[in-house]
Amino acid sequence: MYSSWNRKYWDIIRNIYWTPRYIGFSSIPQKHWIAEGDRVCIPKDSTNPDGPLYARKLKYDDLKSSLAGQEEILNHLFNLTFGIASDQVISRLICEPLQISDPGPFLSLGSEVRERYKWGLSENVTQQDGFFVSQASLIGVELKLGSVSWPEQIAKYVALMTWEEAQTGTRANLGLLFIAPEKSLSSHWNNIGLTGPTIDRTYLSLLNHSKLPKTLRLLFEDKRPAVVNVLDRLRLSAISWTSFRGKINAIESELDATHQGDQTLQRLLSGFRTQLEEHRGTGIVR
Repeated sequence: MYSSWNRKYWDIIRNIYWTPRYIGFSSIPQKHWIAEGDRVCIPKDSTNPDGPLYARKLKYDDLKSSLAGQEEILNHLFNLTFGIASDQVISRLICEPLQISDPGPFLSLGSEVRERYKWGLSENVTQQDGFFVSQASLIGVELKLGSVSWPEQIAKYVALMTWEEAQTGTRANLGLLFIAPEKSLSSHWNNIGLTGPTIDRTYLSLLNHSKLPKTLRLLFEDKRPAVVNVLDRLRLSAISWTSFRGKINAIESELDATHQGDQTLQRLLSGFRTQLEEHRGTGIVR
């Protein structure tokens, strides 16, 4: 039996932890320290003149335990999975909860949106959890664990859809799917300022524009008709991680383990499902 691939992700984290030079950090040997009482001085040329100093505070096992409840880590594994997954899987797991029928093909967009929409490097404009583009659809996915959603959170996906349509044309389907713990679904829409999974141009009155990055704020001000057009067509849906895990299970049960393609898909989905079941905050009971 193969080892679940999400273990390999944690092997990478462990490797980086023990070999920080791989991500640009260098050690300062104790022979270069000057210790005076409860303080240590180090050579100035060993520091980054433009940034802070960093010190390792957690042992690896404690660090892994901490990271195993973070949304960012789950987001990494989500993007790896759905950057590889077949169009049929994306259609079933991402499109169907929004009642969108689209066989793809899909392009999963991550940090490359910065170059795609020519934002430049000076501002952290937005960081979407998932954004899938096809000829017929633009679909955002927002992953939640313990944090609460808020009105401005939808703005990044509305902005991405506005930019994408300006660049590659109007789509028939626009959707935003939230995946959250079961216990938070009852208050989810109220936290966003909505009464349910319905949104239109009146959403703009809920926004606190001061909370938006400058590039998003300018888009909402200068391209208001295009933004309104997106809002009037946007579909919303929210499902639990338990339900999402169930949909993954359903696909796994249909696969033929003797077929090479199905073997690969089984391993891909099984690894992500395993992470969902082990990740703190999803609310999944094994």
